[in-house]
Amino acid sequence: MSLPLVIEPTELATLLADIQTEGNTLAQAHLCVVDLRSAEAYAEGHLPGAVHGDAALLSRVDSPMGGLMPDPDQVNTFLAGIGANLGDQIVAYDGGRETPAARLMWVLDAYGYEVGSWLNGGFANWQAQGLPVTQDVPETRQGQLSLSLIGDNVISAEGLMTELDSPSLSILDVRSEAEFNGTDVRSAMGGHVPGARHLEWTSMLDEQGRLLDDEALQSALDARDINTQDTVIVYCQTHQRSAVTYVALKHLGYEDVRALDGAWSNWGNRTDTPKA
Repeated sequence: MSLPLVIEPTELATLLADIQTEGNTLAQAHLCVVDLRSAEAYAEGHLPGAVHGDAALLSRVDSPMGGLMPDPDQVNTFLAGIGANLGDQIVAYDGGRETPAARLMWVLDAYGYEVGSWLNGGFANWQAQGLPVTQDVPETRQGQLSLSLIGDNVISAEGLMTELDSPSLSILDVRSEAEFNGTDVRSAMGGHVPGARHLEWTSMLDEQGRLLDDEALQSALDARDINTQDTVIVYCQTHQRSAVTYVALKHLGYEDVRALDGAWSNWGNRTDTPKA
């Protein structure tokens, strides 16, 4: 099964209906649909066949840094819990205008498993289109998918410091304008990475939490001289918000997109990193 990185609710609904018509379970169809909302929201209603995943396992904290790449034990615990097996297409969703499902796409890419899909607009968009919701919890066996970190979509603070003057590097800060200009300080120091362009993450979404059309997305990036040939570094405070931007860039065909590990909670809490 090969699905796009960004999947529309109607496309996924058709696929789920076809699997049911064929008399198969999602596991038999090598499809794993994971709900990354709270356990309470999942219990109130979720997509047919979806399992609940613990989004907390997708980040690691090393105070004062947050949002670090999770270690293999965390990732493989998450995958086992959702019943994922080798060859499964993993489709993730959250509530919409949220970040966990996009965060999972980044983590899967970092671990070399590039068969993930992000539900455009999340559960809110699914509901808005009148698609089926259930409270039935599918029987799930522990998954056997086990991954190792590759990390070629991650950059450390040390690595970024050595590349700041590279002409092929573009840095995209997707926090609020106040965080970017240093008036909203959420780490030891405020400001932004020198040379970073600002593009607030929700400006890439419509009011329903869906990605804007490709032309509008590309226009916003072109206005900030973010070229498809560049290595693009995205960050926010803990690489939750910027995970959505990561998905948008990959969807548009940007091949070399990386996140600053720990994001501003890393850069802004260090004394050796330059700030603007």
